[in-house]
Amino acid sequence: MKDLRVPQLRMVEHLRCDDIQFGLAIVKASKSQGSEGWTLPGCVFTRNRIEAYNVCKKMHNMIEAAGGIPLVAKAKRAA
Repeated sequence: MKDLRVPQLRMVEHLRCDDIQFGLAIVKASKSQGSEGWTLPGCVFTRNRIEAYNVCKKMHNMIEAAGGIPLVAKAKRAA
């Protein structure tokens, strides 16, 4: 049976690649099976920076089309 493991995101401090941020969207850097890259939505792993950047741009466009990220009500009173 094939091992279906999600790339680990907690090892970011050991990576040579950085998270990609475009507007409101972020694609996280991760390490999977000994190779470094980025984890895309749907637990898809890629080593291609251009592909990860393009996905990040599309995610930002989807967030903006949906009205953006709403501000938290009463955020100043929290904690």
